[in-house]
Amino acid sequence: MDITADPSRSPRPRTADTTRREVVARYHRSDLTQRAFCEHAGIPVSTLQWWLVKARREATPVTFREVSLPDAARPDRGVDLAWAVEIVTRTGVTVRLREPLAPTVIRFLLRSARC
Repeated sequence: MDITADPSRSPRPRTADTTRREVVARYHRSDLTQRAFCEHAGIPVSTLQWWLVKARREATPVTFREVSLPDAARPDRGVDLAWAVEIVTRTGVTVRLREPLAPTVIRFLLRSARC
């Protein structure tokens, strides 16, 4: 049995983001189960489920805000700060960094960890 890929097969076609969002919106407006909706739309249930996950992630983007230390906790007041950055996500995951990172790197780490 030869398990090598068939070179004559082309990769799966990718669906445009706008089309994906329209299909997800149609599903949310419908009163159908995922299976019934997918049969009617002609897409696999697993595809719709993945698109729903992506839509949920896009609906709750990672945001950053600047916070300042109270005067009593400033390093020049003799308090040793253990962490340069501490992030607590909505899911309860705590990320602590000894050195600051660029926001794009932090966003990548949080998305990779599915926080």
